[in-house]
Amino acid sequence: CEQCCQAEGSIRCMSCTGVHAWCGPCAVKAHRNLPFHKVQRWNGTHYQATSLMELGFLWHVGHGGVPCP
Repeated sequence: CEQCCQAEGSIRCMSCTGVHAWCGPCAVKAHRNLPFHKVQRWNGTHYQATSLMELGFLWHVGHGGVPCP
């Protein structure tokens, strides 16, 4: 993962510019304000469509993008 350097960077985003390789949690963090981006996961042979929701993304609509107090 290019962000945390702790896990395999198996997630890429087809909507972002540039080439990125994130682990699931870092992909979710990087897309905190980009919920409609299209992501793919490397399955060992090819990239397969997945969603930020499948990676654990929760979209908090209020309170500045964080959970309700």
